[in-house]
Amino acid sequence: MRLASKLAVPVALILALSACAPEATLPRSETPRPSVAETATATPLPTPDVAVPTCPSSPVEVKIDYELTVDPGGGVVIDATTNLPDGAEMNASFFVEVGYFGQDEGTVQDGKVSFGPFSDKGTPLRGSYDMSITLPIARNQPAGVQDCLGAAGEKLTGPLVSVDDITGDAFASLDEVVTFG
Repeated sequence: MRLASKLAVPVALILALSACAPEATLPRSETPRPSVAETATATPLPTPDVAVPTCPSSPVEVKIDYELTVDPGGGVVIDATTNLPDGAEMNASFFVEVGYFGQDEGTVQDGKVSFGPFSDKGTPLRGSYDMSITLPIARNQPAGVQDCLGAAGEKLTGPLVSVDDITGDAFASLDEVVTFG
């Protein structure tokens, strides 16, 4: 109760002083906002261009092909092609039991996505690696991609498609062993 009475005077003083403040005016370079009545009849503002992916025919039998190249610095680049819709967010990784794991992310554009370059702290990859190119679960994809694939990936089919043990959602993954050098 004491705290409330101690705060009442400063709050009342602030409110009284703010009521006496001069009315704010906009600089000439700014235009005032229209009233609610004006906006109700005004033309809607244009929305930013949001690419809506063209959906492949449903169900989508997922296809992922790839080519590995080595850049001038010795890094491995994965250039993949797929029938997944533009905007699909994918991952690629290389893994070896003795302690190497490298990953990258990419977004499908015109049926293509690239990952890398991959190296081992600047050293070219040598030996055999488990390579994965993955379309993660659909619920983590942009809304337009989810529309094409289903919210839980239920429109995905084919030998590259599996079901996540935890979420029950479908995902796609191409998994191969590749050897360098």
